[in-house]
Amino acid sequence: MRRSDADGAVVRAASRKVGLYVASVCAIAVLLVLAAAIVFIAQRSQTAEVLEHAVKPGSIYVGSGDLLMALIGGGVAGVILAAVVGLVSARRAIVPLADALAAQRRFVQDASHELRTPLAILDARLQLAERQAGEASPAAGTLARMRQDSRVLAEVVDDLLLVTAGSARSGEVAVVAQVVSGAVEGIRMLAGTREVTLEIAGGKDALVPVAAPALRRAVVALLENALAHTPQAGRIDVTVSASDGEALVSVADTGTGISGIEPGRIFDRFARAPGGPARSYGIGLALVKETVVRCGGDVRVTATGAAGTTILISLPLAAA
Repeated sequence: MRRSDADGAVVRAASRKVGLYVASVCAIAVLLVLAAAIVFIAQRSQTAEVLEHAVKPGSIYVGSGDLLMALIGGGVAGVILAAVVGLVSARRAIVPLADALAAQRRFVQDASHELRTPLAILDARLQLAERQAGEASPAAGTLARMRQDSRVLAEVVDDLLLVTAGSARSGEVAVVAQVVSGAVEGIRMLAGTREVTLEIAGGKDALVPVAAPALRRAVVALLENALAHTPQAGRIDVTVSASDGEALVSVADTGTGISGIEPGRIFDRFARAPGGPARSYGIGLALVKETVVRCGGDVRVTATGAAGTTILISLPLAAA
């Protein structure tokens, strides 16, 4: 079964760790045996007494030094053999993991590839509907936003194909204010259905070293989390700024705050507060953290309480 370079690297690294662990355990065991043998030989060594008596015909005299060297040589050979056996065994044991990774990667590739054509058709039909409706039509704005949403989804699919192919967008930069503004507009309709006010402030044209689609998904995930935990008629404020070589994106809601779990743990996958009302954070915030950390940034909870929660994304500015 052919595996990608990324999967192969993961499997090889895992097998090396297991092999090293097995070899280390065996080495410790051998060293303990050698230490015990050395102590025993040192205590029982009677070379002078042996030399006082003639060696009987057909007998072989083995000195303590010879015995010690033989033990050391055997110990080294045992450690090497244990390392080889451990590495081979680890590689064989990890084969199912490699197959599972390959199957997962193929599934994502196949699903992403199959989605590209329907999305392209959807975009074409929305474009046709836009032209037929005309700019003066009441539906023109809605159709334009729907077409933008279809493009965003197509970008997500393209990113999935890039990642599963073992490559990723590199060398790209994004205008923070532009990306955040687009994310806010995409969520505004959902906020309106819950009568939640969604406002954005700031807007410096700061550039960050991250692909625009990835940054947009991170901001959308923050907004979706804020919307999920903001009561009806609440408010979400998004602020974009720059300071000390960093671009800052702040999302503040008027929800009930984080309780029953450490604020930093909400960025773990499927984090959930134990007991009480179930408040799950799914994987959205975990993906936010992965995206931000990958480009050298950070995401953290800066405030939480009865008045709401504020989450801040900080990203390094792109080199000029």
